[in-house]
Amino acid sequence: MPCFKGIAVSIHANSAPIAEYGMQKQSRLSRISTYIPVPQPQLNPDTSKHEPAKFAISITLLTPGHPIPYTTPKATPDCPNPKPLYAGPLPSSSTDPSKHANTVTPYIPMTHSENETIAAYIYFDGRAKEEVATLLRPGEETWVNSRWVQVPESEGGGLAEREFLFREVGLERWLNGLDLKGHDAAEKVEKRRQKFERRHRRQKSSAQAGDDLDLEKTHRTRDTLTYRLDDQAPLGTSDDDEDSLSDDDEPPEATGQIKVAMFRVIASGEIKKGEYSPQFDAHDDDDDSDSGNKEGSNGAIDADVEHTTSFAKPKTLDPKTISTQTVTGIDGPEKPYAVFTFFYRGQRKCLFILAARI
Repeated sequence: MPCFKGIAVSIHANSAPIAEYGMQKQSRLSRISTYIPVPQPQLNPDTSKHEPAKFAISITLLTPGHPIPYTTPKATPDCPNPKPLYAGPLPSSSTDPSKHANTVTPYIPMTHSENETIAAYIYFDGRAKEEVATLLRPGEETWVNSRWVQVPESEGGGLAEREFLFREVGLERWLNGLDLKGHDAAEKVEKRRQKFERRHRRQKSSAQAGDDLDLEKTHRTRDTLTYRLDDQAPLGTSDDDEDSLSDDDEPPEATGQIKVAMFRVIASGEIKKGEYSPQFDAHDDDDDSDSGNKEGSNGAIDADVEHTTSFAKPKTLDPKTISTQTVTGIDGPEKPYAVFTFFYRGQRKCLFILAARI
């Protein structure tokens, strides 16, 4: 993404944010989605075996003047000390938009309460039950990289955490989790094809428009950003909805996605330390069966392999390091403030999706 409606979200692996492709935005429905490539398995120097890529989710509730995470371009001879993008001021009828060119719209509070914030719920692969729920602190980056679980009494009891992993599975098994038939599938495919053709034509006309279009954009704040791989221009922008998804073209709830649903809340309850009731057992979602992956000697993934989310082995967690707080919801349970969806795919398939959408 990483920015939408004043919130920055990104998926990280190997100590860096993962590049994003094919962003789609539905402003009226407060949804945004993009595709990310799954990192290759990493070689463990101790065991000489390839291990699944771990990933973490970074979420930041942007406040006025806050630097946007990971928007600082790489240094160049012409610009040895590049600066990041910043969240602009709160919108005001008396503010001249040209004074805040190239800024990102911050989160706009709904109430006057200083305790208003966002509760983020994270879902994997279309599951109805969230893996994690976390409360954001305005202006601070929140990291989520594990699920909290309860260890059975027979194994000593207590609280533990299981880190997030991308696990390789055979493509035929991965396909079983998708609704390939769908409803009116042919019609939806044709609508998407026409939509991408319109986008391509508009991009060509925009390129020919030249300086007039660039001048117009300098007087607009940015609503959405997304990561790119280009070192000189690591971020792309989107400020219009002409190509956004239609109401009947919702992202599928199926294998191969990470969804983060945001709800506005008033965090006015007492902060309690060391009190938490895990929703999951330590061995939930354990799967030691043959995943059907074919891996070369260099760890490269073959074409008939896809991915799903998985979890590392439980690690003991000190309950004193966690805290919980009671909140009062502003948004209804069926009407989140914003929904971020990351569709993860193998590297080759993600690049194919990118090529198909240009």
